[in-house]
Amino acid sequence: MAEIPKDIKKLLFGMGIRWHAMASFIMNCVALVCLLLGIIAAAVGTLGLSADHWLLIAIALIVFALSAWFVAYHAAREGYGK
Repeated sequence: MAEIPKDIKKLLFGMGIRWHAMASFIMNCVALVCLLLGIIAAAVGTLGLSADHWLLIAIALIVFALSAWFVAYHAAREGYGK
């Protein structure tokens, strides 16, 4: 595979490896909280939002966290350092 040019790496990896890894970790933690709130909302009846909404928010956060993790992983693999 051809190496990515240095001027393009800034556009691909944005804020850097550490930032994307921390963003992924934080989004995963928030997704777990939303998942728990969805389970509690299903048991109680409602908790601000319905259970479906909490679960959809958790799924969206997990997708965004995975994308941030993939950016961090590929940035580290390419040797990008901020």
